[in-house]
Order: sequence, then C-alpha cells, then structure tokens
Amino acid sequence: MKLRILFFASLRDASGVGEKQMDVEPGQSVADLWQGVSAGFEQLPAKVLCAVNQEYVDNDYLLQEGDIEVAFFPPVTGG
Repeated sequence: MKLRILFFASLRDASGVGEKQMDVEPGQSVADLWQGVSAGFEQLPAKVLCAVNQEYVDNDYLLQEGDIEVAFFPPVTGG
C-alpha cells in the first residue's frame, strides 16, 4: 500500500526531507517503518512520536489497509 510519510521539526531538519511516498506492506509496525526511514541518519532519535491518519498511535501500531499517512514527530519535553 502507498503511504505519505511526513517528518516534522528537527526530524525534517536532520533528514532534509519533509515528505516522501513509500510502498509498505500491511502489518508492519510504525516502529519498524521508522527504523527503515531513519536508517543512515545517525542524528535522528531512535524513538519518536507517531500519528497515523492524523491520530496519535503507539509505536507498536500495525499499519493496515486504508492507512494513508504516517507522521513522525521528535520527542517533546518541557516544563
């Protein structure tokens, strides 16, 4: 299935990519997808926040038919 992959904030800056299209097999976790798209970019964090179809999901969320967009965000901290 074809997915629109979005990178935000420091992830976009570090990778030099804001958006890309990818073919992904249903059943793949967003964590596995992140490992694949972040490979080769040492400055990217191992763990990120994820949203699928504009809804936040856990990293173990399994992509399924009908999913069209995955967004990755850097970890958020504050005080």
